[in-house]
Amino acid sequence: MSETLHDRIRKRLKDLNLTPAAASLKAGLSKEMLRKLLSNPDAMPGGKSLTALAAALEVSEQWLLSGGEPAPAVKTDVRAASSTPPLRHEMANDVPVRGTAAGSHLRGAFQLSADSIDFARRPPTLMNVANLYALYVEGTSMEPQYNPGDLLFIHPDKPARIGDAVVIQCQIAPEGQIEATIGILSRRSAEKVTIRKHNPPAEIDLPRETVLSIHKVLTNNEIYGV
Repeated sequence: MSETLHDRIRKRLKDLNLTPAAASLKAGLSKEMLRKLLSNPDAMPGGKSLTALAAALEVSEQWLLSGGEPAPAVKTDVRAASSTPPLRHEMANDVPVRGTAAGSHLRGAFQLSADSIDFARRPPTLMNVANLYALYVEGTSMEPQYNPGDLLFIHPDKPARIGDAVVIQCQIAPEGQIEATIGILSRRSAEKVTIRKHNPPAEIDLPRETVLSIHKVLTNNEIYGV
């Protein structure tokens, strides 16, 4: 049986010690793109995706499509030519992780920690964002958009729009505990802010006077500059 595009992608993943998810993100594509492509023998990437994948796998588009010998060597100028992110060890490990983003509200809500519980690598497109922080997802209420263990980057100074994923901090009683939750911003008025959960589907109204902050969760496109 002749070697297919899928076989060549798997070979390059092995050569570069990359997972499909890591290669997809390196290419500036959705995290699941390569996994879905490799699970369907008949699937072919579109033109822009093929170009991005070739750069991320450090080969030519022609080699991905048709193969040939010898196998391509690892290129040294791929990132400069394709604007793909730098290698992981080249990214500053300075984004504070301030807690875990539990999905439910108010039970299971979380507190943003003033002290960092960890640090995450800073994507190059966010190198000048002074107040950037990160959170780990906990629980399943935001599946399938966010899964437990996913790392979210939060930009507190970027205005959130209706439809954006947000982290909202609330003070549930005068001089009481400050809690936060994650959801999709659905509506806001002078009286309340409404967020949406995925699993199970639900809308939650938060009295406006209790809302201390609404911080935007960055999308993959915003993180990787797509």
